[in-house]
Amino acid sequence: MSTTRFEPTPAWQHALTEVHCSGHLLLVATGKGQVVGWCRAFPYVGAGGAEIGIGLRREYRNQGLGTAILQKAVRWAYQTGFAYLRLTTRPDNTRAIHVFEKVGFLPTGRVERELIEMKLHFATPRRLHLESHNTSLHSLAFPR
Repeated sequence: MSTTRFEPTPAWQHALTEVHCSGHLLLVATGKGQVVGWCRAFPYVGAGGAEIGIGLRREYRNQGLGTAILQKAVRWAYQTGFAYLRLTTRPDNTRAIHVFEKVGFLPTGRVERELIEMKLHFATPRRLHLESHNTSLHSLAFPR
Protein backbone atom coordinates (compact mmCIF):
# COMPACT_ATOMS: atom_id res chain seq x y z
CA MET A 1 0.00 0.00 0.00
CA SER A 2 1.91 2.98 -1.21
CA THR A 3 -1.00 5.37 -1.64
CA THR A 4 -0.35 8.52 0.35
CA ARG A 5 -3.52 10.37 -0.59
CA PHE A 6 -6.97 8.94 -1.11
CA GLU A 7 -9.45 10.66 -3.39
CA PRO A 8 -12.59 8.53 -3.53
CA THR A 9 -14.27 7.86 -6.85
CA PRO A 10 -18.10 7.91 -6.97
CA ALA A 11 -18.06 4.12 -6.44
CA TRP A 12 -15.88 4.52 -3.34
CA GLN A 13 -18.05 7.36 -2.03
CA HIS A 14 -21.12 5.15 -2.39
CA ALA A 15 -19.39 2.21 -0.69
CA LEU A 16 -18.18 4.34 2.21
CA THR A 17 -21.52 6.07 2.82
CA GLU A 18 -23.88 3.18 2.06
CA VAL A 19 -22.20 0.43 4.07
CA HIS A 20 -25.24 -1.85 4.01
CA CYS A 21 -25.63 -1.73 0.23
CA SER A 22 -25.16 -5.27 -1.02
CA GLY A 23 -23.88 -4.27 -4.46
CA HIS A 24 -20.32 -3.74 -3.30
CA LEU A 25 -17.85 -5.28 -0.89
CA LEU A 26 -15.21 -3.73 1.34
CA LEU A 27 -12.88 -6.02 3.26
CA VAL A 28 -10.52 -4.59 5.83
CA ALA A 29 -7.62 -6.58 7.31
CA THR A 30 -6.33 -5.42 10.68
CA GLY A 31 -3.27 -6.23 12.75
CA LYS A 32 -2.22 -4.66 16.04
CA GLY A 33 -5.20 -2.33 15.88
CA GLN A 34 -4.27 -0.90 12.48
CA VAL A 35 -5.54 -1.38 8.95
CA VAL A 36 -2.92 -3.54 7.21
CA GLY A 37 -4.83 -4.36 4.04
CA TRP A 38 -8.05 -3.97 2.13
CA CYS A 39 -9.96 -5.44 -0.76
CA ARG A 40 -12.94 -3.94 -2.55
CA ALA A 41 -15.31 -5.07 -5.26
CA PHE A 42 -17.66 -2.74 -7.11
CA PRO A 43 -20.05 -3.59 -9.96
CA TYR A 44 -18.33 -3.13 -13.32
CA VAL A 45 -20.34 -1.34 -15.97
CA GLY A 46 -21.75 -3.91 -18.38
CA ALA A 47 -21.91 -7.69 -18.56
CA GLY A 48 -22.68 -8.43 -14.91
CA GLY A 49 -19.13 -8.30 -13.59
CA ALA A 50 -17.39 -6.60 -10.71
CA GLU A 51 -14.08 -4.78 -10.54
CA ILE A 52 -11.80 -5.72 -7.70
CA GLY A 53 -8.88 -3.97 -6.02
CA ILE A 54 -6.56 -5.02 -3.21
CA GLY A 55 -3.74 -3.50 -1.17
CA LEU A 56 -1.52 -4.73 1.66
CA ARG A 57 1.08 -2.99 3.77
CA ARG A 58 4.55 -4.17 2.80
CA GLU A 59 5.30 -5.88 6.12
CA TYR A 60 2.17 -8.05 5.82
CA ARG A 61 2.99 -9.46 2.38
CA ASN A 62 4.18 -13.05 1.78
CA GLN A 63 2.13 -14.38 4.71
CA GLY A 64 -1.01 -15.55 2.94
CA LEU A 65 -3.11 -12.51 3.81
CA GLY A 66 -3.46 -11.35 0.19
CA THR A 67 -4.63 -14.80 -0.87
CA ALA A 68 -7.07 -15.06 2.05
CA ILE A 69 -8.65 -11.66 1.53
CA LEU A 70 -8.87 -12.21 -2.24
CA GLN A 71 -10.48 -15.65 -1.79
CA LYS A 72 -13.09 -14.12 0.51
CA ALA A 73 -13.89 -11.47 -2.12
CA VAL A 74 -14.13 -14.11 -4.87
CA ARG A 75 -16.53 -16.18 -2.73
CA TRP A 76 -18.68 -13.09 -2.11
CA ALA A 77 -18.77 -12.21 -5.82
CA TYR A 78 -19.81 -15.73 -6.79
CA GLN A 79 -22.48 -15.93 -4.08
CA THR A 80 -23.77 -12.48 -5.06
CA GLY A 81 -24.17 -13.68 -8.63
CA PHE A 82 -21.55 -11.78 -10.60
CA ALA A 83 -20.50 -13.48 -13.86
CA TYR A 84 -16.85 -12.45 -13.50
CA LEU A 85 -14.33 -10.35 -11.61
CA ARG A 86 -11.83 -8.07 -13.33
CA LEU A 87 -8.80 -6.17 -12.14
CA THR A 88 -5.88 -4.23 -13.54
CA THR A 89 -2.31 -4.28 -12.30
CA ARG A 90 1.15 -3.20 -13.35
CA PRO A 91 3.00 -5.78 -15.47
CA ASP A 92 5.98 -5.61 -13.08
CA ASN A 93 3.81 -6.41 -10.03
CA THR A 94 4.81 -10.08 -10.20
CA ARG A 95 4.02 -10.87 -6.57
CA ALA A 96 0.42 -9.69 -6.96
CA ILE A 97 0.05 -11.37 -10.37
CA HIS A 98 1.13 -14.66 -8.76
CA VAL A 99 -1.58 -14.29 -6.09
CA PHE A 100 -4.20 -13.35 -8.68
CA GLU A 101 -3.34 -16.38 -10.83
CA LYS A 102 -3.32 -18.67 -7.77
CA VAL A 103 -6.90 -17.60 -7.03
CA GLY A 104 -7.97 -18.12 -10.67
CA PHE A 105 -7.48 -14.81 -12.51
CA LEU A 106 -6.07 -14.99 -16.03
CA PRO A 107 -4.56 -12.22 -18.18
CA THR A 108 -6.93 -11.10 -20.93
CA GLY A 109 -4.24 -9.61 -23.15
CA ARG A 110 -5.86 -6.22 -22.82
CA VAL A 111 -3.79 -3.23 -21.65
CA GLU A 112 -5.24 -0.06 -20.10
CA ARG A 113 -2.97 2.93 -19.41
CA GLU A 114 0.03 0.57 -19.14
CA LEU A 115 -1.87 -1.74 -16.78
CA ILE A 116 -2.67 -5.33 -17.69
CA GLU A 117 -6.22 -6.60 -17.28
CA MET A 118 -6.96 -9.93 -15.60
CA LYS A 119 -10.32 -11.68 -15.23
CA LEU A 120 -11.80 -14.55 -13.29
CA HIS A 121 -14.92 -15.96 -14.97
CA PHE A 122 -17.26 -18.07 -12.89
CA ALA A 123 -18.08 -21.38 -14.60
CA THR A 124 -21.76 -21.17 -13.73
CA PRO A 125 -22.81 -17.54 -13.24
CA ARG A 126 -25.64 -17.17 -10.79
CA ARG A 127 -28.48 -14.72 -11.00
CA LEU A 128 -27.77 -11.51 -9.11
CA HIS A 129 -29.43 -11.46 -5.69
CA LEU A 130 -28.00 -8.22 -4.36
CA GLU A 131 -30.84 -7.60 -1.92
CA SER A 132 -30.25 -10.95 -0.17
CA HIS A 133 -26.91 -9.82 1.32
CA ASN A 134 -27.20 -7.20 4.00
CA THR A 135 -23.57 -6.55 4.92
CA SER A 136 -20.82 -5.19 2.77
CA LEU A 137 -18.10 -4.27 5.26
CA HIS A 138 -16.12 -7.16 6.65
CA SER A 139 -13.01 -7.27 8.78
CA LEU A 140 -10.20 -9.80 8.88
CA ALA A 141 -7.92 -9.71 11.90
CA PHE A 142 -4.36 -10.71 11.12
CA PRO A 143 -1.84 -10.86 13.98
CA ARG A 144 1.71 -9.70 13.39
